[in-house]
Amino acid sequence: MKNQSETLDKSASYRLPMRSLLSTAVLLAITSNVAIAETQKKSTGDATKHTAKNAEASKPSDQPTANNSQTASKQVSSETPAVGGSTKDEVMEEMVITGEVAKDSHFTSPSTRLSRAEIERQNAQTTEEAVKYQPSLQIRQRYIGDPNGVLGIRGADMFSTARNMVYADGLPLHNQLQASFNGAPRWSMVGPNEIDAVDVVYGPFSAEYSGNSIGGVVNLKTHMPMKEEYYAETSYFVQPWENIGADGGTFDGNRQYFSYGNRLDKWSALLSYNRLEAESQPMSYFIDNTGLRNPTGVTTAVNGAVPILDTRGTPSYIYGDTGPELINTDLVKLKVGYDITPDLQAIFTGAFEERTRKSEKPRNYLTSANGNAYYGDNNTNSRDAVYAGRAFNVLNSGFGPSDDERQTMQIGMQVKGAITDTWDIDTTFSYLDVIKDERRTAFFNPDDPRNQNTGQLQVFDDFNWKNYDLKLSTREFLGWKPLEFLGGYHFDNYNMNFKQFSYNSYSADQIGSETIGRRNQGEVTTNAMFGQFAYHFAPDWDLTLGARYEWWLASSGVGSNRALSDRSDDAISPKASLGFEPSNWKFRYSFGRAYRFPVIAELYQNLQSPTSITTANENLKAEDGWHHNFMIEYGLDNGYVRVNVFRDDIRNTIQQVRRATGILTENAFQNIPATSTTGVELVYDQARVLDSDFDLNFNATWMNAIVEDGGPDINFQEANGSLTRFNLTGKERIRLPEWRFNALATYHVNEALDVSMAGRYTSDSYNDIDNKDHVNNVFGSQDGFFFLDFKTSYRFKYDLLGKPAKSRISFGINNLTDKTAYVFHPYPQRTFFLEGAISF
Repeated sequence: MKNQSETLDKSASYRLPMRSLLSTAVLLAITSNVAIAETQKKSTGDATKHTAKNAEASKPSDQPTANNSQTASKQVSSETPAVGGSTKDEVMEEMVITGEVAKDSHFTSPSTRLSRAEIERQNAQTTEEAVKYQPSLQIRQRYIGDPNGVLGIRGADMFSTARNMVYADGLPLHNQLQASFNGAPRWSMVGPNEIDAVDVVYGPFSAEYSGNSIGGVVNLKTHMPMKEEYYAETSYFVQPWENIGADGGTFDGNRQYFSYGNRLDKWSALLSYNRLEAESQPMSYFIDNTGLRNPTGVTTAVNGAVPILDTRGTPSYIYGDTGPELINTDLVKLKVGYDITPDLQAIFTGAFEERTRKSEKPRNYLTSANGNAYYGDNNTNSRDAVYAGRAFNVLNSGFGPSDDERQTMQIGMQVKGAITDTWDIDTTFSYLDVIKDERRTAFFNPDDPRNQNTGQLQVFDDFNWKNYDLKLSTREFLGWKPLEFLGGYHFDNYNMNFKQFSYNSYSADQIGSETIGRRNQGEVTTNAMFGQFAYHFAPDWDLTLGARYEWWLASSGVGSNRALSDRSDDAISPKASLGFEPSNWKFRYSFGRAYRFPVIAELYQNLQSPTSITTANENLKAEDGWHHNFMIEYGLDNGYVRVNVFRDDIRNTIQQVRRATGILTENAFQNIPATSTTGVELVYDQARVLDSDFDLNFNATWMNAIVEDGGPDINFQEANGSLTRFNLTGKERIRLPEWRFNALATYHVNEALDVSMAGRYTSDSYNDIDNKDHVNNVFGSQDGFFFLDFKTSYRFKYDLLGKPAKSRISFGINNLTDKTAYVFHPYPQRTFFLEGAISF
């Protein structure tokens, strides 16, 4: 167990921005006088409390549909519908009617389903927040709108981004161009109000998914209208913040979503716009943890430094922070559907997103004797400042502002449904192009007397990926009902071209010469074929056998302006699953072999800034995993209880290993010979518990993730410059907590009003690969935390311009008890939400 750092004095000045008042006024005006739009289904009868209960508790039909693929006739544990997600038109349910959402073919893998109604009970301002209470899953969202909202599932930690996949209607959002913190899925290409349902699939047990599903797959199912509908939603959120004192403030934001949809004969269309403006708490602190010394040479006495221990127990000073980050995102999307036949539909998706991030006001805590801010002496090796008799180093570059601008386009086409009485098709083409992605960083603060007006520009040019998938399935292979088949073909192609430039004048945006040594580019292509058979060989029994063959090519590689040789590899990944389902019980053992090939960033992308260096490795081997899952499930009225026991053994684990820390951190990608993860997962999900007005979803995970074979010793440079050696064998895997608990409970006061309370617990974990970071509750640590969240919503119906309309007003609080915790960077503290919506 890690030690707790000393409690620091808190002091903060709060401000209430004028835009806070304006946003609140607009929100209340909208929610009071306008109403939101939506298609009405046929009348479901009188909306009595009894029928409202039954409507919400009812499960979607288990009968096969045209869009169902393998095992549509016999759904197993992975297909258990989300409880509490009614498809009937009740005032206490969704603002938008979703109808039945087709089930996936991942029956060999344990999975959970989340409905639109359940998402509406959360304070979810972004798409990734919708899954934050799901089992064995963690989203590292440092603030609302965080572009680095990385995803961790089971033994795939949050920075192992290439081990998890995210799809929206078959279009890939996972980012296999980058790795680590900057490899987050492109969540913001989907607005949270677009989602009808979410499936979380655990492990690589289905042949239809590549080895990038080692952790799991998140499948988002988005909305298409059944008739004419209008929808609008707006929200305002605010976070009073205080941590170490000098960083205090009040940070707020707002979001708007509008959509119009219609269906005319065989055609359907949905046009939507999602806008988010958010302001974060300070993300990083400027710290000298290289070891405080006695003053020598030329020094400047300062006030304002904050004494603290770093994560490894070194006495340190914090002397500033990055200030708030300002985030703006605008997403415009058009979806057009056409019914080729009553059972076969084609859907085109086109989306454009513009995102900006600005960190323009880094804060300096230090003042010299004359009262002026002290920014340092522009020497990274000196200890130029003295506080309380101890000398430390102040880096001028930390106080430099920065800003990012990114424009992304995604287009896709999906054809899905029945092509004969017994065969279904699901084929998808998608193309995502990062039209513009530029990141500007100044090396000095404009107010720094030593300001040289220099900086750097990073250009992520020609970043794009293309994907094609073809899946064919039948419930009666060769006319034999006991045998089902799923097979298909997959293609993907990822391209990267990275350049870095210096600034002749940062303030005048005068770009200088390219830093040739930082030029990186590459291309990765994968072709795959897969197939699996499900044989129902006896009543209540099924056996599934499958395999996936992949051929991988890395080409056109350039690392640090050095041409690299092309590489190719191939692998066959067998799969097997045995299921037994007597009465309300379900038992299933699943096995999957999975190869995870390196992504472009791991192979080719070398990055450098004034404080960090990341080195790629063109010689990385593919990860080779053996994965097991045994599931026991018992069906309840309107729910289920489930236990999963899982084991992952991976050879050649790809890991970013830190080799130096302090003023300049150095990281490099390498293979670790062998790692393992053992875990037990409990899920309880039930609507209307004991026929009451309560819904409850609870899950808990215990996990032990260790390095079985660390290979050769690693040389490491401590922050104070001393050199050490260590071996990874027996070390705990970083950023993988031993315990996780989540709970979401909803009380339906009546048809119009519900109250939800949720809790998230995660135990602490290590951030340093040698497991020597033992101090919690400080910048840089991976803290354990328990956050309580609250939301209440009131819904009402009325007529608007002669049309039936629905409105919702919601109030919520995240981190109700105002806890402070770090996931290296600080998590948000108590945050208040006010939300209004209308549909008609």
